[in-house]
Amino acid sequence: MLRRAYFEDKSHSAIAEELDLPLGTVKSRLRLAMVKLRAALENLE
Repeated sequence: MLRRAYFEDKSHSAIAEELDLPLGTVKSRLRLAMVKLRAALENLE
């Protein structure tokens, strides 16, 4: 999802449609993925 949202520049609604998921699910998973990515990057410093 992160790849689709940021590297492919797709909207949340387009991702939801592609993956056959509710829009709210896509938004919450992207938010959680960003939290996990931020934590992982902070651990590298």
